[in-house]
Amino acid sequence: MVTGLVGKSCAGKDMAAEFFLSKGIPVVDVDALGHEALAANVDRIVEAFGPGVLKDDGSVDRKRLASIVFADRNRLETLDGISHPWMRRQVEAFVASHDVCMINCALLEKMELVGLCDEILFFHAPLEVRMKRAAMRDGLDEKAFLDRDRSQREIGSTLFECGRRVVTILNDSDLEHLYRQLDFYYATLIGRGYVHG
Repeated sequence: MVTGLVGKSCAGKDMAAEFFLSKGIPVVDVDALGHEALAANVDRIVEAFGPGVLKDDGSVDRKRLASIVFADRNRLETLDGISHPWMRRQVEAFVASHDVCMINCALLEKMELVGLCDEILFFHAPLEVRMKRAAMRDGLDEKAFLDRDRSQREIGSTLFECGRRVVTILNDSDLEHLYRQLDFYYATLIGRGYVHG
């Protein structure tokens, strides 16, 4: 049983990933794989974006790179073309090594990972709520958040046509409200015999 966790920035999928990890369910964090993909593809990234995206130590400066790609859709597609194939191979290997696991990935559809999932939890929160969370969590101002949000506008656009069971988690309140919904989903995994509580 593979469950995808998907949603826009600050919609709650990372909190859900932590919740399910605490219950003993393996979760692959595709955002973290994205950081590894940068390190594994430094030469290609410099070739595409120039040496100005590097720190003094030769590693990719993720903040500098983000400011470039989230402001220009074509540049984002260039980065995705470099990092996504590498990341997809890592996710496929992770899923192949676990009977029950979760894929935490905002870009589940775009990266063509939906097909690896038996079902999907789609996390939704209103724009204003997510903007406040991004300011608190990441220190993003409104413009930076809206640039990031525009780059994620397609998230969830094809999920309900993918042929998989999709459960919407509305995360517009506090953690207690979110955890009640996650507890319910976890109970369904127990009830269907996928995990043992």
